[in-house]
Amino acid sequence: MPTEVLVMCKRCGRPQQAGAGRCAACGGELPDAPLPLAVGTTSPERFLSAELPGGRVLTGEGNRLSYRPGHSATPFLLELPSLRRLSLVHRPRSEALALTAAAIVLLPFVPRQGLRLLLGVLALVGLALAFSSRRYTLVLESTGQVETRWELGTVRRGSSQEQHLRSVWRTLADAVRSRGVKVSEPPA
Repeated sequence: MPTEVLVMCKRCGRPQQAGAGRCAACGGELPDAPLPLAVGTTSPERFLSAELPGGRVLTGEGNRLSYRPGHSATPFLLELPSLRRLSLVHRPRSEALALTAAAIVLLPFVPRQGLRLLLGVLALVGLALAFSSRRYTLVLESTGQVETRWELGTVRRGSSQEQHLRSVWRTLADAVRSRGVKVSEPPA
């Protein structure tokens, strides 16, 4: 079953359906989309193929970078010659801090000591969840200073998944740096 392929416009950086010829937003010329490979084959020009948390897939082949944000999602394509800057950013899981904030806000309104203790424990659990894992995002800036963000997933700090993700980053960074792209390294 063929899947829809998206390409990034060379001029404005917006994703478009492959084969359209011109960008629907700015009228710029769209790059050609690669033909899908037969199952079980790999291209000799492939420099990156990585499965990431949540069914995400990041693939680098020739002068193209492909990102599929989920198992059944449509992949996005980016032409590497149009890429100007690449960086990997990570941040704590801020949604877990909502649990901490809610517990702290409710704390003065709870009269019973046992419930106050439970709210205090919930606040600490929220903090532990927020800072024990990281959400990684790949930031790509293409021609015209168009910034695109690809979510690579949330992983537990120090886990094998985080080590795999950082290994994928190093491979990608080396490959695009050799093509003259400015690479911003994340903090250790």
